[in-house]
Amino acid sequence: MSEGQDSSPDLRTVPNASSGPDEATASAQTMGDATGPAGPSSQQKIERYLGTTLEGRYVVESLLGEGGMGVVYLGRHKLIDKRVAIKILRGDLVADHEMAERFLNEAKAASSIESPHIVDISDYGRLPDGAAFFVMEFLDGQSLSELMNQLRVVPVPRLLHIAKQIARGLAAAHERGIVHRDLKPDNVMLIARGEDKDFAKILDFGIAKVGGENARLTRAGSVFGTPHFMSPEQAAGIPVDQRTDIYSLGVILYEMASGKVPFDADNFMGILTQHMYKAPAPFRALVPQPQEVPPGLEAVVLKALSKKVELRYQTMDELFRDLEKVERGLVPDAVAEMMARSGGFNVPADYFRNPQRGQGGAAMLPATPFAPKRRGVLLGALIGAALLLGVVGALLIVSSMRASASATTTSSASGDPQPGASATDEALPVVAAKTQVTVTTDPVDATIALDDDASDAPRQQPRMVAVGAEETVTIRIERAGYKTARHVLDGKKIDANSPRVVIRLERLERDGSKPAPPSKGAAKPAPAPKPASTPSAAPAPAPTLTARPAWCAGDDWDPFLMKCNKKR
Repeated sequence: MSEGQDSSPDLRTVPNASSGPDEATASAQTMGDATGPAGPSSQQKIERYLGTTLEGRYVVESLLGEGGMGVVYLGRHKLIDKRVAIKILRGDLVADHEMAERFLNEAKAASSIESPHIVDISDYGRLPDGAAFFVMEFLDGQSLSELMNQLRVVPVPRLLHIAKQIARGLAAAHERGIVHRDLKPDNVMLIARGEDKDFAKILDFGIAKVGGENARLTRAGSVFGTPHFMSPEQAAGIPVDQRTDIYSLGVILYEMASGKVPFDADNFMGILTQHMYKAPAPFRALVPQPQEVPPGLEAVVLKALSKKVELRYQTMDELFRDLEKVERGLVPDAVAEMMARSGGFNVPADYFRNPQRGQGGAAMLPATPFAPKRRGVLLGALIGAALLLGVVGALLIVSSMRASASATTTSSASGDPQPGASATDEALPVVAAKTQVTVTTDPVDATIALDDDASDAPRQQPRMVAVGAEETVTIRIERAGYKTARHVLDGKKIDANSPRVVIRLERLERDGSKPAPPSKGAAKPAPAPKPASTPSAAPAPAPTLTARPAWCAGDDWDPFLMKCNKKR
């Protein structure tokens, strides 16, 4: 189904009962399907390195963890007395040239990235018995999975701080042509660095794809990656690029925000099938609600979880910029895109069997195992529709909450002073809170700008415009091929229960203006002479928010809520 696999141990510090209070060791967590239990002979091979000195520099002190490819020990540099983690290739794999090459590939990949958010590998080599090893920094902290087990859901501000660091680290890896391919919470360590108690470090590049890696590092029939965090193309056995890490990060963000992974099943194949064909449930459809998730963050996560790679973020830098916008309280670019999608999560049954997506022109999947039933496709379509309504509804809920908060502030300001307030306090001017009005446009790619502010950059919808109760704000809406419109937002007329405005632009005629209607009784004008050159084509029609039924008049159609205000 996939390429070569190594589920290497994930370093997570826990107290060591046999050592002092300052000592820490690490636990390992691997896929049970990838490696069977070690026999006595394997245990003896593991223990034989304890107490030895590697290349005269590194003293092996204790066992930290064991994975499918390597064994990790706590070591200490003999000369500078610095703790390090030492990963040694498993004894039963020493003679396997392919696995030894992949093992050293991990060291070379991680050490070449040079990012503060990637584990630092300082040395590697071979032992007298032929076993390869490398030395990396010892991380004294906890894994992201341990943090999630403690909190169940990670508060949004902390989630964004951690997610941005992971995106930065992987962006640096992708610039070097390195794709992690096994990103999961166990492979992210959180350590204290300065005042930052959640400094993220990405581990385990054991199955990373480096540059033009080819089939000689591929082991047919072996398990590849971790099923809950696999991208659809990984599950289908299709060659992957950096966008597979974007999907895996989307799964991590979903679990951090909701306390559960988006897809789960009783067996390995069930999970992979859901990754390929099932739409993730929006946060607001989860019962009970895990926490209040901003609509912008929900849109970012759902875009990262798009089944089709061309619909996801194309780079980690794009994802990072949207996370920054959410953190600053701005509307990320993903919101408009997710609102405009219609069935964007519905994947054709043959999408992952397209011969063009495989190698050598051959289909990557058999026809039977992954072909979903018609009922499942219908369910996916319904969930996709619920997704769009969920994002739109979330925007309305947030706007309503802000309006309610504004009303509460104004009410408190106009009431009697509280007991104990001084005359000076009563004389202070009260600054009324502003209402955030959501402005959307039809067509959806028109730009919105503050007409009174020359420095304001035009932005696409949806845009939040702050309007005070006693003020007016004029906005300008523009789009090529349409008449420029100006709309006045009057704070006195804004509906606090639904602070939103939909601006519909009027299309220009081919010559830029509408012809004047002929007067009654006037003779028909002579046909205009045919121009010598063919006139330029009319502007391409702009996309609309959604298809309007033929029976619904233009003024009755609400593109923001995607419904007709008039019954049929």
